This record gives sequence, C-alpha cells and structure tokens, in this order.
Amino acid sequence: MKPDVNRPFACNWSAVGECAIVRVAGPVEVSALSAFADELRHVITTKLPRLVVDLRRVTAMEAAGLDVLADAHQLAVENGGWLRASGAAQWLADLIRATGATRPVDHYPTLAEALPSYRPAAVGLTHPR
Repeated sequence: MKPDVNRPFACNWSAVGECAIVRVAGPVEVSALSAFADELRHVITTKLPRLVVDLRRVTAMEAAGLDVLADAHQLAVENGGWLRASGAAQWLADLIRATGATRPVDHYPTLAEALPSYRPAAVGLTHPR
C-alpha cells in the first residue's frame, strides 16, 4: 500500500507502561516543526521522559526534523529519560548520512524493538552505519 502523501502532519502520544509512544504521521515539514517540537517537549516534561517516536507513518521529513529529535533527546536525558525513534526504515539513516548530522538519534526498525520491555536502553546513542 502506498503512503498517503497528502495526509497532513499529525502527532499524538499514549503511554505504554513507563514509556510514552509519540506517533507521528504525514510530512514533517518546516511548517510542522514547531508543533512537532512542542508535542515532544510537552510529553517529556509533563508526562514521561522515556519515549519512542514512532515514524512509520511519516511521509517526508525535512533535515531540521533531525534537530527536533536531537533536541528532544537532550531534553529527555536532562529529565532522566531517553528518546528512541522507530519505524523509519532506511530513510532516517539516509537523512542522517546526507545531512552529516552530528547529534545522535537512536533508532530501531520496529516499535517493538524500541520499547524497553523488548530491549534495554542503550548506554550510548549512536548513528546507524
């Protein structure tokens, strides 16, 4: 099935145990970056500082979206948590490589692999190679 490229940006969260899952859909474009950052900041500071950002339904992401994820990761760590991205397939690794991003974004192929009940938190966050 082909992704709906006309779908607007949407972002919402839910809790799974001691972890929040932030589900993102549609294009993460310049016009959506502020809403994306605000939602991540809200979840980290008022809900749970351990979160998985589910990117399965993202249709496109601007390079600045990596900064939003890296900033949110830093905020999560400052609040005693962590941030993991999941479901981005190869496009996230390609975006990291293409932009030469230097700040870490820890990502996993599936949501299940990113959840702590499946896999313990990584000691150091790294870029996939």
